Amino acid sequence: MFTFGTGVGLVILAFVILGTIKARGVRTASDYALAGRKAGSLEVSGILLGALVGGASTVGTVEMAYRFGLSAWWFTLGGGIGCLVLGLWFARPLRRTGLSTIPELLANRYGPKTGLVALAASTIGTFISVVAQFLAGLAMLQGIWPLSDTAAAAGVALAILGFILLGGLKSYGTLGKAKISFLYLVLATCAGVSAAGGATLPSLWKALPSHPWFNPFGRGLGLDLNAGLSLVVGVMTTQIYIQAVFSASSERTARKGALLSAALMPPLGLLAIWVGLGMRAQQPGLVASQVLPRFISQNFPPLVAGSLWSGIAITIIGTAAGLCLGIATNLARDLSPVFARKKPTDQELLSHSRITLLVLVCGAAAVALLAPGSLILSWSYLSMGLRGAGTFLPFAIAILAPGHLNPRWAFHSSLAGLVIVLAWPLSGLPGDPLFTGLFFSALCCAIGWKRKGTAWIKPSPS
Repeated sequence: MFTFGTGVGLVILAFVILGTIKARGVRTASDYALAGRKAGSLEVSGILLGALVGGASTVGTVEMAYRFGLSAWWFTLGGGIGCLVLGLWFARPLRRTGLSTIPELLANRYGPKTGLVALAASTIGTFISVVAQFLAGLAMLQGIWPLSDTAAAAGVALAILGFILLGGLKSYGTLGKAKISFLYLVLATCAGVSAAGGATLPSLWKALPSHPWFNPFGRGLGLDLNAGLSLVVGVMTTQIYIQAVFSASSERTARKGALLSAALMPPLGLLAIWVGLGMRAQQPGLVASQVLPRFISQNFPPLVAGSLWSGIAITIIGTAAGLCLGIATNLARDLSPVFARKKPTDQELLSHSRITLLVLVCGAAAVALLAPGSLILSWSYLSMGLRGAGTFLPFAIAILAPGHLNPRWAFHSSLAGLVIVLAWPLSGLPGDPLFTGLFFSALCCAIGWKRKGTAWIKPSPS
């Protein structure tokens, strides 16, 4: 175990040094939240994938592949499609707004009430995704060490705070690039070892029934389509992913970074699925959430296993950190001015962001402790749906066809989508809440499009 811990420590130390060096340049809230708007395409992709590829894409995908097979691909496939849409149609017009947050943009286009609804959707949905990262972190720790839930949650919380508090987005882009490169190495190595150990495609095909293991809709057509769609709309309406675009040095850089992310994300899911299917065929009956750390500890020498394990752990920690940074940016920039007597200074915004981060991390840890054994990807799909159901369509119209949606109906669209997704579990009705929420959101947008004559005008400062 000492040798395993040495491998863990060496990799984590390398990431800490890299992040600390990059964090030295953080002086303002713009550096902290938007990397000074100087990020290159690799940094943009690092921010996007650093926040998007985490516990759901690794531990959660292996867990779902172990239980349901190929339908586990919808998280990384949907995320890749979302990045593709972001790069092809949204990156350039987003950059031209010159804004920093999604609620700020919607408040600017439709009025403050719509901005607050978007802030609520983003905060609740992203917080749920942070809970999913905590569940993945607990699985990684408890898959190796006999820790209590509380001790494991405390360890994950401290790691998240240490990852992000030093440098914000300025160090996050650099760490994201290193994290994704290392993660590709980790998952490719694991899939290769799995295949070498007998989990080849022909052997898996013989060992496992075609349904559900090799059916992309193995959990049901509606359920899996809902999962994929939740990723597409979630990517488009999550603050940290949009921050990646805002942080870019130019429109072209933002577009290239998003398209690079679209190409890199789906293959990661396939590698994770290979590991999950291999373990299912060879070792059925395991705790599904702990399959990935169990595979690593069983198939590699301790020093190598510790290094590989730490790559997955850093992926989880980095994603949780990025998501928390996105929420903190929203709350500090969009909510603080509502209650402040005067406009917050740059240093006050920086201080508010860091305090908010502490509260978010502790809250997510507490919720994770109340939901042991939950399917990680279920939390992730729910979080994406909450973010996108009410925000996506008004947001898309604000970017692609500004001035064409009546502000009153934009507010109704945002509120209807959010309320339906939140209330659906309590209704007992069949069907998927995301589809229903998007339908009513689209209905409000259709009505508002026809009544586009009345525009909200931002009041001039006195």
